[in-house]
Amino acid sequence: MSEEQHQLDDGASLAHVPMKLGAFEFFTRVLHSPTNIVAPMAWRILSRRYGAQLCYTPMFHARLFGDSQQYRDENFRTGPDDRPLIVQFCANDPQVLLRAAKLVEDRCDAVDINLGCPQGIARRGHYGAFLMEDWDLVASM
Repeated sequence: MSEEQHQLDDGASLAHVPMKLGAFEFFTRVLHSPTNIVAPMAWRILSRRYGAQLCYTPMFHARLFGDSQQYRDENFRTGPDDRPLIVQFCANDPQVLLRAAKLVEDRCDAVDINLGCPQGIARRGHYGAFLMEDWDLVASM
């Protein structure tokens, strides 16, 4: 890709941005526009070709991700051109979330916990939007 395709809104080139930005700097320089956020790998690759500046993975179940190499192999794909990348997990246990996050820490730029999934499976598993009823748990993660 040409350097023009890697420009941030403030005119800075991603080629000159450190691989890991601080949270506020990452938000203000990269994440500020949801129009630049894309999820599945094939779609992320295509979207980056057309200027997407930031991509998310689909939501992964943190316990399954941490416990199962097969789950990781079947669901998590990335590569050197797939940056910046945020990996999203659903979780309801800080240690489980940490374990999953440690498995991707060198292959992404940030980890996100899903606090918005309203589906019945999220209610049954006590994650997603249903964590919003348990602020102490959210804070611990």
